[in-house]
Amino acid sequence: MDNLYNTFERFREINVYQRVDSMHPLDLYVGIDDLSRWTLLLICDTKPRNLTSSKMIVTRVGHREDNRWSISLSLKDDTYAEMFVLFCGDIIDSSRSIRDKKKAARFITNRYNEWRNMLANARNELLSGEEAKGLLGEMYFLDLNLMDHFGAEKAALSWMGPKGAHQDYIVDDTWYEIKTVSSGREEIRISSIEQLDCENRGKLVIVYADKTSLTNERAINLNVLYRRLMSRFSDDDAKAEFCNMLLRYGYYPRREYETEEYTYEVKGISYYSVPNTFPCLRRSGLPYSIVKAEYYLSLPAIQEYREDDIVWN
Repeated sequence: MDNLYNTFERFREINVYQRVDSMHPLDLYVGIDDLSRWTLLLICDTKPRNLTSSKMIVTRVGHREDNRWSISLSLKDDTYAEMFVLFCGDIIDSSRSIRDKKKAARFITNRYNEWRNMLANARNELLSGEEAKGLLGEMYFLDLNLMDHFGAEKAALSWMGPKGAHQDYIVDDTWYEIKTVSSGREEIRISSIEQLDCENRGKLVIVYADKTSLTNERAINLNVLYRRLMSRFSDDDAKAEFCNMLLRYGYYPRREYETEEYTYEVKGISYYSVPNTFPCLRRSGLPYSIVKAEYYLSLPAIQEYREDDIVWN
């Protein structure tokens, strides 16, 4: 981010741009537009749609003499300079593995609109420690298990966390609820009655993760998992949708997530089968007067439901 900020600072003339780097697959540039505004510029093959300006960014679309199209995203208000640099860095990073240039305009447009919505909802702060740890566990399980079994695209699009569903992953006729706790923890919080009360058999997955030092060779953080997951996609549309779900969750790669505060070592992972006999609160057994509830579940008390590994159907 510092390098990108310094790049913008070095420009001294208007209408001057430089390619983000020689390895990036898209024709993506940073520079200064004709009104002296910091600008991210994409040259693409298809006409972009659904681009409107925001309180931070002015959008412009142009049809070039070579019959290609340009999308310029310019900083509207200098008070948002730092956020704009984060935005540009995220666009550059998240689009790095787009293979089909014909999809570039749609990807950039969708990503910009997700940012626009996020800023409108004031969700531009860092995730809390609890939120980051929970997301780390969900991403770790996706990489460790689901993608290997279902394929990257299907597994990633089964993630229901940002969509407000009661379970983290719903795929085919089953579901997976991920809980990330410190090692040695003997209880987990169930945040709703419906989280474990499902007609279909599912899995409760406990990821044990402890904070660790930056020098630990087993250390991981959200940015490490993000890059690992992005490298596994072969379909650009699925990759774009997953990126946007992460953004709706409130996550985008920031250097703060690479500090010790957000660095963990995964110590282990446990799996529990959740059939209709699993001991949990169920809507059918509660008085009508109870509308919602959360509760804590004892892990030692459910050991008979533990599996050595996930049993795939």
